Amino acid sequence: MNYKFDTTEHLHLLDGKPLTGTSSVGNVLAKNLTWWAAELSAIECLETGEKIETIREEYLSACNSGDKKKGIDALQKKYPIFKKARFAHFDKKNKTAEEGTDLHEELERFVKNTMQNRLPTPMYDDKIMPFIKWAKDNVKQFMASEAHCFDEELWVGGITDCVAELLDGKLAVIDFKSAKEAYVSHFIQASGYAIQIDRNGLFSEDGEHSKKLDKNIEVLIVVPFGAKEVKPEIKYNIEDYKTGFRHAVGLYRLLGLEKQ
Repeated sequence: MNYKFDTTEHLHLLDGKPLTGTSSVGNVLAKNLTWWAAELSAIECLETGEKIETIREEYLSACNSGDKKKGIDALQKKYPIFKKARFAHFDKKNKTAEEGTDLHEELERFVKNTMQNRLPTPMYDDKIMPFIKWAKDNVKQFMASEAHCFDEELWVGGITDCVAELLDGKLAVIDFKSAKEAYVSHFIQASGYAIQIDRNGLFSEDGEHSKKLDKNIEVLIVVPFGAKEVKPEIKYNIEDYKTGFRHAVGLYRLLGLEKQ
């Protein structure tokens, strides 16, 4: 098996064939429910604010037309304000993600600097200092940063933010998120990385350098750096989340999302 990451297309490849991205699988539940909730919020807004009395009936007709996408597109063309309201959450999400990019880079920089024993300690953004303190008190060593992984059975690939050995000797996958809190979907995604790392180890993006760990991942840690205080949230019952990830892969394929 030959793993490689195509940076141009952002695709994980195994023997030249594209794998499903782990983050896409992790978002399978949130993605559809978020748009459904956004659409209902838009309908309620247009019923009460703009007084488009037929909007709910027209929306339900679009949903039941047999081609919801085509129906929604037509509704957005008819009522541009519906499109604006429907995409409001998405625009806010993108803005939040952009604002969070620097903090993600700061966390990554801290991990890599620690791995390379760079002294003296560089300056970091004050907001991530609680995580740095936690790491110094709980992490024996960081073993990987932005490492690639894959699982041929589930046919998935991904890039894990961080792998660490804790002071108790357990290995942990650490995932940095721009959210204000850690969600179940985040731990499901992190468990996907754990499954892949346990099976095949860690890889560079060109697939030429690999490292198989001498024990399995036992801990999942999500660091929501959109929170007021950037502190890790930890899960030890990772088998439950692994099961969740496997089911999410099945749901992703059942919904045909890889074809979109």
